[in-house]
Amino acid sequence: MNTNLKRRMLMGIGRFMIPIPRVIASKGLGKGTAGARAKADLLSPEERNIHHFIVSRMAGTKTPLTAEQVGSELDLPVDRVAATIDKLEELKTYVYRSDGKGINWAYPLSLEDTGHQMTGSTGERFFAA
Repeated sequence: MNTNLKRRMLMGIGRFMIPIPRVIASKGLGKGTAGARAKADLLSPEERNIHHFIVSRMAGTKTPLTAEQVGSELDLPVDRVAATIDKLEELKTYVYRSDGKGINWAYPLSLEDTGHQMTGSTGERFFAA
């Protein structure tokens, strides 16, 4: 059985994956894409750079990052980095700090076991957020 999953949307229910009809999937996809684009438009280039740095650093270090670490490595004021991290967390799409200090989830990866393991292009392994 050869199933091409490239153009299909599936919904998991328990141990089963159920295909979503294309008409319904395209409506949901349009809303999701528009919402993600609207949130991304709220970020300045510096805020995007901070987010990208956090994700790439977390993939390599596998430890939660703090605003102090990010500011130090990017040579940015800690208060500006902290404000950016607060904004990213407030958007509920980009970062999350379970203890309120160290970032342990930064889309698309998580340092916590989510049950969904991913492998990066250079071989690093991490959990999907």
